[in-house]
Amino acid sequence: MQEKPFDKEKHYKDWLKFLDENEVKFQLITASLYLTAYDLLIDTIIRKIEEFYTDGFDENGFIISKRYKTEVRGLYKKDIVIASTKWLVKNKVITESELERIKIFKVHRNELAHELTKMIADSDSNTKTEFVTEIRDLYFKIQKWWFVEFEVQVNPDLGHLDTDKLDYNEVLMIHMLPMDYMVNIVNDEIKKRAERKSTAHNTI
Repeated sequence: MQEKPFDKEKHYKDWLKFLDENEVKFQLITASLYLTAYDLLIDTIIRKIEEFYTDGFDENGFIISKRYKTEVRGLYKKDIVIASTKWLVKNKVITESELERIKIFKVHRNELAHELTKMIADSDSNTKTEFVTEIRDLYFKIQKWWFVEFEVQVNPDLGHLDTDKLDYNEVLMIHMLPMDYMVNIVNDEIKKRAERKSTAHNTI
């Protein structure tokens, strides 16, 4: 296989990035927040479906219905994340295109988890911060569906609610607090980074 020619300009940019303390901090902070936001989304997706299929508990813990194996895991036996998201599509919680976005989020999650050094030492690699807001919006959509279609239906204290007139930003505020907190930090880091670049450009 032919060796890639040495790119002097790229090599120089890589070192500039690695030696920029603020940029390294930006990449590490946003990467860790991305990983946390993604894991929160996926944990919620899997856990809520498992809870839906729970038939009580015994000395070993919760008893998961046998239907879970066929109706959820059976949708994609190789990966519980994909199986669970397919269940959400099947039940019209999310769309096929949103499922595809989750697959993309997962690819980047794995890249950050296993190749984090690229984010701080490769000038062509960056944490995809724009994904964090998308993850937040999907998380909100899924939380809202479970509230309307499940919690309101099984909780007699909520049965009187008109779900068409609720302010879900208020209703789901506690559920959304950790996710919104992370999104706010990411947006703040993006703003500070832009300000640093603007200041550096103006001083040249």
